[in-house]
Amino acid sequence: MTPAAPSGTRVLDLDDPGWSFDGPGSASLPHAGELRVRVPRGTDLFRMPGAYEASGVGTWGRSVTGDHTLWTRVAVEGQAFGDAGGIVVHDREGWFKVCVERTRAGGWAIVTVVSRPLSDEATGPALAGPRSELLVTREGRRHAVLHREHADEDWRFVRTFVGGDDPTVRVGLFAQAPFSDACTASFTPPGFVPAALADRR
Repeated sequence: MTPAAPSGTRVLDLDDPGWSFDGPGSASLPHAGELRVRVPRGTDLFRMPGAYEASGVGTWGRSVTGDHTLWTRVAVEGQAFGDAGGIVVHDREGWFKVCVERTRAGGWAIVTVVSRPLSDEATGPALAGPRSELLVTREGRRHAVLHREHADEDWRFVRTFVGGDDPTVRVGLFAQAPFSDACTASFTPPGFVPAALADRR
């Protein structure tokens, strides 16, 4: 996909009353162009009974109805494996998250988790550092995820999955710190289009 913004793009102001914070931790708006979500130890979303389970992240979220495309730039201040920030999508059948995450080796990568209800995790492209633009697009039940490290680059496909048939989903900007004392993720105001991308690959 080309680096140009999709037609009909508008910015979702971070101080719009449609947003609200949920979960552990806190959210702040240092200025109009930045959201910061800070969370304590143990915050994560994952469900694999008998192995590892966690049920809460700090999320700045809002409801979105119908087909749509949403993207933001995220930067993570994290020191331990699993520290991350990204986009999470909830419906009645489960949830999905895509994030910039610290790896076990100490680097950074795009990580996705689909939980419907058990978690299917995948590590995607490696990153040069703890920041990337993330994009989620929905058409009906189909969702696709793309990323790019720099604004002048093409979007790169990461993953696609089938969600529920709920017309309305909850989309959020989140941070997690499953094993460290704390993690902070910062976000730019999301771009938004009330339509799916024509080219998702």
